[in-house]
Amino acid sequence: MHLKPLLILGAAILIAAPALAQQPAPVTPPATPSQADPRAAQPPSQPIVPQPSQPAQPGQPQQTEKKDEKKAPSGTQQNNQRGTTRSMAFEVPPLVPISEIPRGKAVTIQGVVLSPQATTFVLNDGNSSQVIVIGPTWRDLTKVKAGDRVRAIGQMDPYGTPVFRAGSLLLENNRIVVVPGS
Repeated sequence: MHLKPLLILGAAILIAAPALAQQPAPVTPPATPSQADPRAAQPPSQPIVPQPSQPAQPGQPQQTEKKDEKKAPSGTQQNNQRGTTRSMAFEVPPLVPISEIPRGKAVTIQGVVLSPQATTFVLNDGNSSQVIVIGPTWRDLTKVKAGDRVRAIGQMDPYGTPVFRAGSLLLENNRIVVVPGS
């Protein structure tokens, strides 16, 4: 059943094929000289050889090429084979006053860890915010790395003065809460 349409189609192609073969092919006229391939008439390429500079004429100013040259500073020469170590020093006052926060009041320290050195946080008691500096002792409380957002919940040292010293914050369960960055 399915072979009849294929046989009919094949017979039609065989009948039409001799008729197509007898038709003359379209003839393209030969190219005239105005329509010739432009690439055919080009001479072979030759390398460009710089011309020797001609002496300047007496009435014209002499032209010179100026090149930007960067000279290395002669004062300090460094050996590039060895590595260099850079350190940064921080000047932090020993006491940072925190106004209107009595001893024993619960406070929250929150901020972003910038380095394993003295880190700046914001102390927020709900009414006002003060910038404080917590020293390198915070590393003993938990493992935090640079870029982490941290929050420490605790209270001011009840035995000290109403100032915040590095390490004088009493933390709940001695821990810093790490807040996922947003």
